[in-house]
Amino acid sequence: MTRSLADFSDVKERLAKTGSVTEALHFIQSVYRVDFITYHLASTVIGDFDAPFVRTTYPDAWVSTYLLKGYVTIDPVAREGFLRQLPFDWRELEVAPEMLMFLEDAIRHGIGRFGFSIPISDKAGRRAILSLNSNASAEDWEDLISAHRSEWVDLAYLVHQMAVFELHGASDPIPVLSPRERECLYWSALGKDYKDIALILGLSHHTTRSYIKSARTKLGCATISAAATLALKLRVITI
Repeated sequence: MTRSLADFSDVKERLAKTGSVTEALHFIQSVYRVDFITYHLASTVIGDFDAPFVRTTYPDAWVSTYLLKGYVTIDPVAREGFLRQLPFDWRELEVAPEMLMFLEDAIRHGIGRFGFSIPISDKAGRRAILSLNSNASAEDWEDLISAHRSEWVDLAYLVHQMAVFELHGASDPIPVLSPRERECLYWSALGKDYKDIALILGLSHHTTRSYIKSARTKLGCATISAAATLALKLRVITI
């Protein structure tokens, strides 16, 4: 199945009109005739709660089994996906012995052997994965990836934008910080003052204080300690 650039523009327009991430996944599944699609945002903070945001077209029986047996701790796609930067075919993954039971159980639930995952990293530092899964033959799966790989990457980022909006609306709590602002917050969270940070990063005192101030302002905090605490809560930085 091949598609022209004009056709793909129509797919993106129709995707944007879906009402939720779940609807978007079902739409993509129908367009590309894959068996299942899953979107997994590693963590999100809503009020005082920090939990993953997951939407999938997998059957309820498999989702229940996956959760009850704690398969997320041995799922090779989840373990590798948040570490990688580039899209990958599931056949690239090394399967440890402890993962075999999980894979056999997945097959018993009708989950296909073939899959393709797209790691997502946005400007706010959030990490997510969009995965497409199929029961197709190896030959058909190769053809599907070859024909639509680049389209799937584009759609993955569109779905991610929808997920962030579904979670936060227009009030995204995570600001976009520059790499230097993140570094300054990181060292502030470790108890370093601006002079220490300037020495560590090889910057002037004035420049370091400017980065710290801009990071604090973007986070809407009165003090740098409050900014560092909030940045940790929002996973803008980790220590």
